[in-house]
Amino acid sequence: MLLVIAWLCFLIPFPGLGFFIGWPLNLVAFILAIVAMSSGGVTKGLAPLLLSLMVSPMVYFVGIAIFAGTLSAVSAPREDAHAAETESEAISVLADTIELAARQLYLDYQANEIAADVLYKGKPLVISGDVEAIQGDSLDQPVVHLSAGPDARVLLMGLTTTDAAGLRKGEAITAACTGDGMARETPAMRHCDLR
Repeated sequence: MLLVIAWLCFLIPFPGLGFFIGWPLNLVAFILAIVAMSSGGVTKGLAPLLLSLMVSPMVYFVGIAIFAGTLSAVSAPREDAHAAETESEAISVLADTIELAARQLYLDYQANEIAADVLYKGKPLVISGDVEAIQGDSLDQPVVHLSAGPDARVLLMGLTTTDAAGLRKGEAITAACTGDGMARETPAMRHCDLR
């Protein structure tokens, strides 16, 4: 009877039940089987002893499998919720993306740099304009200048070397970037990808 209770403790997926109740009950059943064998003969305690030694480990492994299955079933909704949250954040970023021409960005920064930083700095932007120059910075990373009018430009940084190498002066482009404020008295974008 004690073995059956010990086995049930291992099969019920409750943390600690098998360890704190199941193992001690199995040990008591094992000791009682040895006591029964010593006082009443070998055959009297043989069945409980063999069950304790042979069946109990199998029941314990089945209990562990049930517990692991329960844990994975409980954690699956959390993973689904996290995936849904990540998807909604991506949709939110797309909805918050500001699309504008290089000229408008330049004019906004010339009118009021602080107000333009509030609107654009650190925000996802889709900016379009004509390529004025393609250069490398001090680390030989590509910097593309978009024309924003006479003697006016917007800097695009973070493009891949391959993308920058494929551009030509005067070419109209659109890039998804993150606003980076002013650099060298010119509006700058970072983390840019061509569209």
